[in-house]
Amino acid sequence: MKKRLAAVAALLATLGAAPATQAQDSRFSRDASGQPVLTVDGKPFLVLGIQLNNSSGFPDTFHALAPAIKRSHANTVMVPLGWESIEPEEGRFDFSIIDGLIAEARAQHIRIALLWFGSWKNAKMSYAPAWVKHDTQRFPRVEDADHHPIDALSPIAEASRNADAKAFAALMAHIKAVDAKQRTIIMVQVENEAGTLGADRDHSAAAEALFTAPVPADMPGAKQGSWQDNYAEKAPEAFMAYHTARYIGAVAAAGRKAYDLPMYANVWPREQPGLLRPGDSSPSGGAVSWLLPQWKALAPAIDVVGVDNYDTNVAPYTQIAKAYDIPGNPLFVPETGGSMAHARHAFWTIAQPHSVGISKFGIDEGFGISKGQEAIEPIALDYQLLRDAAPFLLPLRDAGHALSAVEEDGMANIPLTFDGIEAVARFGEVRDGYGGPRGQGNADLSGRVIVAQVEANRFLIVGASTNLLFAPRLGTAGHVELVSVEEGHFMDGRWVRDRLLNGDETAFGLVLPASGKSLMVTTQVVR
Repeated sequence: MKKRLAAVAALLATLGAAPATQAQDSRFSRDASGQPVLTVDGKPFLVLGIQLNNSSGFPDTFHALAPAIKRSHANTVMVPLGWESIEPEEGRFDFSIIDGLIAEARAQHIRIALLWFGSWKNAKMSYAPAWVKHDTQRFPRVEDADHHPIDALSPIAEASRNADAKAFAALMAHIKAVDAKQRTIIMVQVENEAGTLGADRDHSAAAEALFTAPVPADMPGAKQGSWQDNYAEKAPEAFMAYHTARYIGAVAAAGRKAYDLPMYANVWPREQPGLLRPGDSSPSGGAVSWLLPQWKALAPAIDVVGVDNYDTNVAPYTQIAKAYDIPGNPLFVPETGGSMAHARHAFWTIAQPHSVGISKFGIDEGFGISKGQEAIEPIALDYQLLRDAAPFLLPLRDAGHALSAVEEDGMANIPLTFDGIEAVARFGEVRDGYGGPRGQGNADLSGRVIVAQVEANRFLIVGASTNLLFAPRLGTAGHVELVSVEEGHFMDGRWVRDRLLNGDETAFGLVLPASGKSLMVTTQVVR
């Protein structure tokens, strides 16, 4: 453990040392554990995103939202761009919108994750051009069990796939021409919550023939026989996932051939409250957790599949997140909500080793404004605390030296165990009682903290509405002294001390106020 901490410390010492002339870059590369790690400009990058509303991906709207984006403390704006906006007539491309978006992002000094709304947006074909929607013979729709067409392009149609891929490749080639040196756009989401709602699968005659035929040999894990033979009642979802993954894989591959940027897909998770009915409760064909390995194998141009996670209850939120945090696919939440519960869960998400990050869906001009006064939104406070700390924190986190504690209803005291020392995060007023001093909980359940072991006796603490106490490991004699407690901030990946705390500020625990705070604490165990 000490050797690993020393290796991480050596890496931390290099942060901020890269020359200003370093070439701009963004990529997923694999670390020693085999997990993809997002780097931007040669450094680990944590996505702290804010997503523009579906119809806000236009330069003027982006410009009008600049004050709200600044108040969000995000480092990445997730910007939608519809297929219909760049190819209003087949073969005639208009890139003025993307040029304006890039210019506006540069003016705001913020990076873009571009969201390609091509064949799918929320399992519908809403953003396909009119010339695609009108030609139902060339670009067939999914048919339900009664053979009625629904508002979704069939994933088995090569013409649709090829048209989408051609448009996406043209867009990526243009972005390369105008942005390759500066890398304003650092990653691209290919489609949005793909799949089909309104039918469990495509029941058209062409799809029916494929469904009753043997499962193709390139479907990972399948044996000889039909879809029904292999997957029983889950056969419709597996069938649609196979064709949807291959479709999106082809679109992504065409785009990467034109310009090699990191690419991800997002998924509307299958795990929804109530009855599980693919095609009804969730899209049929998306990269759902039970088919995630197959989906990724069929779409290798996609680096990561992120899960859109809006649950406010800790149990389903973490269950869904863990289902998508697997070898070769680190946790990424491209969409979440803006409540205090989502802000707490964002801390948990960011603390998971190799997590790519998180993004709040939706922002308007009133974001961060309350009764005519500026107010910090819960997730904006997360971003404010973690944005500059991320380059320092991520190597520690990915090496397994960072833990989070998040307050939930009835959970106001959470233990954290490190090498040689323990801590407890206490939320709300701390009172004596049976079992010793314990937090009574915050009325707004706002407690959240990340603690990272920088060295054997040195800890970074970042959080809000928390009282932290250190103690020796269970079974170890003595007590923990606070050698020094520094309050500070990060600049260029390096810790900057603002002041030293002692006396009343540390006598009753390390207190992180509701407004948030970052501490660097040196301890020693006295026996």
